[in-house]
Amino acid sequence: MDPDVLAPIAPMAPQDSSHKHILYVGPSRQQFQALLEAMPAVEGEPNTVDAGGQEWTWVPAFGVADCLETLRQSYVNLIVLDLRCAGDGACFTQQKQDIIELLVALDTVENVEERYALDRVLLLVAGFDEGQVDQAIIEIGGRGVSSVLRQTCRVGMTCHPTDPPFASRVLERGRQLLDKPRDRRRALCLASGGITGIYFELGALKCLDDCLSANALNTFDMYFGISAGAVVSSFLAVGYSVDEVMAAMVGIPSRLDPIDMRLFRLKNLDVAELWRRGRYALRATLATLRSLGRGRMPSLDTLLLDYSDMVGAPFSTNVLGDPISKAFSQPGATNDFRQLPAQLFLGATDQDRRKHVLFGSEGYDDVPISRAVEASAAINPAFSSVEIDGRFYEDGAVTRTSNFVEAMRRGASFVLTVDPFVPYVARERGYSRRRGALYNADQNIRTMTWTRYANTRDWMLRRYPQVSSYTIVPQNSLRELLSVSPFDHRPALAIWRGAYLSTLQRLEAVGHRLVGDLAAQGVTLELSKARVVAERLSYCERPSLGDFFPDGVIAPKQTPLVGEAGHPARRALAERSAA
Repeated sequence: MDPDVLAPIAPMAPQDSSHKHILYVGPSRQQFQALLEAMPAVEGEPNTVDAGGQEWTWVPAFGVADCLETLRQSYVNLIVLDLRCAGDGACFTQQKQDIIELLVALDTVENVEERYALDRVLLLVAGFDEGQVDQAIIEIGGRGVSSVLRQTCRVGMTCHPTDPPFASRVLERGRQLLDKPRDRRRALCLASGGITGIYFELGALKCLDDCLSANALNTFDMYFGISAGAVVSSFLAVGYSVDEVMAAMVGIPSRLDPIDMRLFRLKNLDVAELWRRGRYALRATLATLRSLGRGRMPSLDTLLLDYSDMVGAPFSTNVLGDPISKAFSQPGATNDFRQLPAQLFLGATDQDRRKHVLFGSEGYDDVPISRAVEASAAINPAFSSVEIDGRFYEDGAVTRTSNFVEAMRRGASFVLTVDPFVPYVARERGYSRRRGALYNADQNIRTMTWTRYANTRDWMLRRYPQVSSYTIVPQNSLRELLSVSPFDHRPALAIWRGAYLSTLQRLEAVGHRLVGDLAAQGVTLELSKARVVAERLSYCERPSLGDFFPDGVIAPKQTPLVGEAGHPARRALAERSAA
């Protein structure tokens, strides 16, 4: 093999499970070449070897900066750290320092989702000073590398990098790491965000649907939804497509009837709750009049604080529950968690216990899905709490931002989170101060929930390094529109466009890694269709639903529902079980 001929990995690597990309980090090009010369070469492919039925293309990196740059641009299945500097103490010390510096850099990336999983790192080590080698293994192991292959070197004996038996051991150990059984369980986690959050999630998922394998959005193993995410995830779990939900929300019927997202309508008032608060107000007013009759004037503090219970949430969650219940009562659909081929978990908050509850989990799976959606989305001050089995539930975002924690605990190896409820970062000093109290209250809540999510995610990914995690959030320019009011039904098309473009930009940025992580799940990634749609969306001033389809013609995709023959989730689960 020619040491000057490198084999760079294309940003969108081939989605072939039998072809692996190995990043070699070592002291010199000569040592890299010597190692590969001891391995069976694949003819006509530079730096590619036969690893027992798999083709491994090796990419060398010399120095920390070179390695990090490769990881920023390419998907790597395995990192091999070469600390074999037998007889050269200075080389050994320098290479050990470089490896530790690299591991520190990998561990302290700004976005923990970009952190390389150290369970896919193999350390090669050799040296005549066994005490020095042992100490190096301890130090590097303390940084998270647990797989070590030691080449025996004894004083007076040769310890040459071109060593076929050792090279065979490298291939064997590498195969063990790459072939280690991993749960192929994918989880989709959709967070809260009100009506505008529903819109963002639909726009983001529309882009993903255009980029992933056919029916990939309807074949996740687990769906987790909170509030807005509960609405969207339940439709996907039952088998409806993103296209159908988007069409319904702009009044175009398909299998779904049009869904009216306008909240401020008389029909949406919670009459029972208003009547209850009205009776309380009447009693309080009579009590005040009696006090006045006795010559006691209540203070302003008393009126504002003691009588605050007169104010209740004005709207009923039926505005969400009724159309969902109707959709899930269609032939082939289901309103029963237990009838779904995939697991659906909808997060809500027990209002009195201040505790998060997962509807769809053990003990909470006998509740109709539509009723659980209502409970998950019952956010004060808009909606009253929802009574289920004698307990009262409100918006799940009160206690959790996203249930990705549950996804990891339940064995997901790939987690995709869509979170629209993030704060707008103002470029102009004093911008937030000039806005009203409601805007700043909204931004404060968004900041708290996003901080809670980011901190928890960072902690969980360090605890579960084998999990591939990706989060999609709005671009900052779109966040300004989302922050007007979470209950604004009007900007659906504008938010869909921003969400679609934000998501494609995210996929372009992480595509080199995502394509490999998806391939491990049996899913492909192809951006060409989304790029066509994005080009049209970028130039149209007022987008229509047709602009979200490559040929401009509205043609909502329909997949079989969960109760119909050929539902993709049932096929996918059967195939994974057989595998």
